Amino acid sequence: MRSELAGSKCRCPYCKATVVVPESDSTVLSGAGVPSIDTGKSDSISGGARTQRSGRSSTRGSLGTSGVRASSDGSSVSLVASGAIAGGATVALFLLLYPLKAAGIRLGSMFWDSIGINFPTTLLMFWSFAMLVLKWRQLSVQRSAMLMDLLPNTISQEITLDSLDQFVSHIRTLPEKARQSIIVNRVLRGIEHFRVRKSAAETVTMMESQSGIDAANVASSYAIIKVFIWAMPILGFIGTVMGVSSAVSGLSATLENASDVSAVTESMKGVFGGLGTAFDTTLIALVMSMIVKIPTSALQRSEDAVVTIADEYCNETLLRRLNDGREGGAERGSHGKGGAFDQGAFQQVLEVALGSKEVAAYQKQCALHTRQMNEQLRQMVQVNAEIQDMLGNVSSGLKTQFTGVEKSIAGLNEVLTQLGEKQVVVQKVNKRGWFGKSRPSRRR
Repeated sequence: MRSELAGSKCRCPYCKATVVVPESDSTVLSGAGVPSIDTGKSDSISGGARTQRSGRSSTRGSLGTSGVRASSDGSSVSLVASGAIAGGATVALFLLLYPLKAAGIRLGSMFWDSIGINFPTTLLMFWSFAMLVLKWRQLSVQRSAMLMDLLPNTISQEITLDSLDQFVSHIRTLPEKARQSIIVNRVLRGIEHFRVRKSAAETVTMMESQSGIDAANVASSYAIIKVFIWAMPILGFIGTVMGVSSAVSGLSATLENASDVSAVTESMKGVFGGLGTAFDTTLIALVMSMIVKIPTSALQRSEDAVVTIADEYCNETLLRRLNDGREGGAERGSHGKGGAFDQGAFQQVLEVALGSKEVAAYQKQCALHTRQMNEQLRQMVQVNAEIQDMLGNVSSGLKTQFTGVEKSIAGLNEVLTQLGEKQVVVQKVNKRGWFGKSRPSRRR
């Protein structure tokens, strides 16, 4: 466990036992399942590994003598597994709703009357929930790994090339689930890079880029869920448009072929019932999209916080203790006085290595690329604003069209109702002659 947790009670994330964190990092926690470090064994491993490493090429050195390579980022989940779970849950839900439909309950009819649209919409909802549950389980593993002291001070106060193997051997003693976390992978990648490059300054730069990679992996792992959230209301609108189109065509055929007002009224009931079912698809899709969006945002925020904590741990525990035998350690070559970047010293080094003209040309080229990137970003922002305006116009247009159709149908329903309450009387009127007298009907 971490040294700052010493003396406090904590529940082990793996064996679920409540233990008191000892003062010494080398003490084995009772029942916690986290073994202590055998320093003698680590030293022998380190000595043998250094002998073996001396005969290897630099390309194979990136693996480390421990044979440990950083595993997956721990943020992605299996689409096949989550899809199988979602398919089973969707089928089970429709089977449970079928008795409600047979009993005439509206909830069952809402799902079964438009099953061609509601089934894929429900499948996307359960698929999103399955992915969120799997990611939540991975997030609990990520948080559990943060309780572990990956780089204990009992091995060495400083992380040097000679003590790397001992730290890697300690990480190998951690539970398998903990080694699949972001923070453990980040530490292993930093150690491997430091072993190969033998430069603390380059390790600092690599860890900064690795932080961006981890953040990008977390963001990209939610891309499929966001697509599902976008697709659910679209499916609902498609079902509504199909239902309205079918109802209007049925209404036209009914008005053309009907000869009795009562028959028209009866047929209109079926038409309006179909319209209600069509609008139910949009209602169901919007509700499903909303209940998926809320936990997705909360879980993504929690996972971003895990990446931030991993950044803090690497900066405070790993990078500060790196010592490559040069003056300044990890800060040499990347920071100036007071921990700030010394741009003047960096420019002097470039001028000595490349010459003043080459440096000036390089600066002009960098400035040109910067202006081009800014212009491209401005264009992208403008295009994004135009797309948002277009989507808003399309949404308002659809809303207006649906409102007009609803008003027209309501007016037609009122007219037909009035016609059903009245009687039509046809009287025979005799034609009058030129001077107002009725002509006698002639019969043959």
